Amino acid sequence: MNKLIFTLSLIFSLNSFAQENKYEPVANKAEYYAVKYLPGKNYMDFRNWVMENQEKVLNKTDVYDNFDIALFQPQFGTDLTQFDAVFLGLWPNATEMFAGMEYWAKNGGEQNAKVPVKTVQAVDTWQWAVSSPEGDPDIGVVRFSDCKMKDGVNANQVFDALKDFAIAAKETGDNLGRKMIFPGSGGTEGDYDYVYSLYARSISELGVGTDNYWENILGSDEDIALGELLDNCSNYRMYITERLR
Repeated sequence: MNKLIFTLSLIFSLNSFAQENKYEPVANKAEYYAVKYLPGKNYMDFRNWVMENQEKVLNKTDVYDNFDIALFQPQFGTDLTQFDAVFLGLWPNATEMFAGMEYWAKNGGEQNAKVPVKTVQAVDTWQWAVSSPEGDPDIGVVRFSDCKMKDGVNANQVFDALKDFAIAAKETGDNLGRKMIFPGSGGTEGDYDYVYSLYARSISELGVGTDNYWENILGSDEDIALGELLDNCSNYRMYITERLR
C-alpha cells in the first residue's frame, strides 16, 4: 500500500497525552488533504480558490477566527506522482475543528462545487508543537519522517527529549520548527509511532539549520539522549509551503 501524507501504526487515546512528564505537550488539531489538480488546473488555480473561499465563506463567521491554512507542494519524495498539493488546516482544538466542519457542510456548497482539485487522501491528526520559528513566514519548507520509538518508550518521553534538543539547538542559532504528529482517521497503516515534522519559515533557513546541526548539534548530549529513545526514522519527504491564513 502506497503512503501518501501519513501512515498510522497506533491509535493514541487522549489519556496517553496526560501522562506526567518534564514538559506538558499542548495538543492541537490539524487536517491534511492531499489533492490532484483537475484537468487544465494548477497550483495557482488552487491557491486562488482558497483565497476566494476565505472571502466568501471563512471571513463571514467567527467560527474560523483561529483557523490557519497552508498549502504544500511536493519537492522531494519517492513518488511525486501520487498527489499535486496538500491543503493543511490548523485548529487549536477538536471543538473548533468540528464546528468549522459543520459550518462548511451547511454553508460551503457553492464554493465546494468550484474547487479545482479532487482529494485523494484526507487525514485527521493531533499535533504536539515542540518549537516554532521566530520571524514572519515566507515561502517555507517542511520535511516529514515516520519515527518508531524503542520498546518501552512512550510519546511523552520523546517529547521531553525533543524539547530539550530544540532548546539546546536554539542556543546554537537554530530557528526551525518541530512537531510530533499523531495521525488518526484517514491514515494508512504503517510500522511507526508518530510523524516528525521539521519546518522553516523560509526555504533557505532550512539549509542554514541543516548545516548548523552537522556543525554544532550532532553528538551533543541532547542529540544523543534523543537518539537513545528512537528505533529509527524513515520515509523522508519534503514540501514547499505557503501560509495563506
